[in-house]
Amino acid sequence: MAVDPKIPWSSVQTMMDAFGASMDTSGMLRLYSVGSGIPTNCDDAITDQTLLAELTLAADAWGACSGAGVITAGTITADSSANAGGVASFGRYFKTGGSVACFQGLCALTSGGDFNIATSLTIALGANVSCSAATITMPRE
Repeated sequence: MAVDPKIPWSSVQTMMDAFGASMDTSGMLRLYSVGSGIPTNCDDAITDQTLLAELTLAADAWGACSGAGVITAGTITADSSANAGGVASFGRYFKTGGSVACFQGLCALTSGGDFNIATSLTIALGANVSCSAATITMPRE
């Protein structure tokens, strides 16, 4: 049986607002190097990927969904001392406490990624790491 679901924009907006609200509890963004590969999905364990940095999200981290199915993170506090050195390839959002991952996406330099790193994707041990913008998009079709 084939599947080809279509979702109206009003439903996309409602779902994304609910998703954003479920993460609005001062969670964190963890950035990782690729290791043997980017995990297939957010439920896969981190194995040999290196944790590079942990950035803190504001208590009310996500704004309302735009008409295009996008929620945008508000203030993300930089990590003033990176955990390790490496190239940031992907990241995960975690709820408060850091044990529940709720989104995984790709890193990019300044724009075009799920996590846009402000200065360089190459992170040095102990460096200041900031994320200039972060979004989550749910495609309509």
